[in-house]
Formats: sequence, C-alpha cells, structure tokens
Amino acid sequence: MNRAVIGEPAERRLRCNRLGMRFHLPLALRHGTVSGAWHGPELVGVRVSLPAGSWPLPLAPWPARLRLALQQGFGPAGRWAEVARVLESCHPLGGHAYLSTLGVLPAAQRGGVGRALLWDWLDEVDRDGAWAWLETDRAECLPLYRSGGFEVRDEIEVLGVPVSLMERPTPTAEAVAVG
Repeated sequence: MNRAVIGEPAERRLRCNRLGMRFHLPLALRHGTVSGAWHGPELVGVRVSLPAGSWPLPLAPWPARLRLALQQGFGPAGRWAEVARVLESCHPLGGHAYLSTLGVLPAAQRGGVGRALLWDWLDEVDRDGAWAWLETDRAECLPLYRSGGFEVRDEIEVLGVPVSLMERPTPTAEAVAVG
C-alpha cells in the first residue's frame, strides 16, 4: 500500500511513514495499546491495537491533520484519506478489537517477532471475550493471521492494491479455558 500511496523512492516512503506514525501514535496511546518487541537495544517490531469498542479513533485536531498533509505532501495525504475512506466503509460495526498495525523490521521477520506480538494481543482479546478485525495488504502475512484464528471475510482492492479483510470470531468458553 505504501508504494501505491507514497510512491518512490524508498527514502520518501520512510519519511512519510515516520511522519504518519508520529501523528497516529499519540491517538493510539490514548485509546489503545502500542506494544514493541526488542532485540537488545533495537526495536524490531511494533503492534498498534484497539480494545473492543474503541474503533474508530477520534479525529485528530484539524491543525495536526493539516500539518501532516503539508509535511507528507497533498498527494500522499489525499491517497491515505482515500485508503481510510474505503477501509472504513468495509469495517464492521460493533464492539470488536482491532489490529491497526503489526510491523516487523525485515531483518527480524520470520523469527517469531510478529507471531509473539500477535498472540500477546490475542490473549488480551480472548480475556475480554471479544471478536477481532484486521485488514492486510500483505498476502505473505495471511498464514500468520490464520494461525491466530482469523478468516478472510472479503477481499477488496484499494488504489489497485489487493486487501484482505479478516475476522476472528469470539472465542468459545471452552477454547478460552483450554487456551
């Protein structure tokens, strides 16, 4: 999705993503959970999640939104707004937990970091007796999410990028007791 929204070069994507995270994380910290995975002093993975009933996040004040648009550029800002509009239109209503972001540094991928962050969150979701929702444009991540009990509910295209909409049902009492 980053390439479709921001384009090239990679340095521009990194700059725009850092700006976006600086904008998004304060809201996520107020209304949800931001968890990190560390390898020594290095942050190698991050999860941003919302507890049941917390989606959608409230809008940031308009000066902050304008500042982000000016910093990222109006093209990327407009395309991110379109991504948000489309995903919101597909997002289910109801009191579900939501996985907003799960990211792992490329050098740490396939080492269990993403799985640990995901399962830590799913333990919280299960304790709350909630169902969960996520969207992913990373087909290579589908097996990870399926291992956590997620099922693809729909597949859409946003800015030409395939996106899987995934749901994890509320666990049964027996599954929580065994799990």
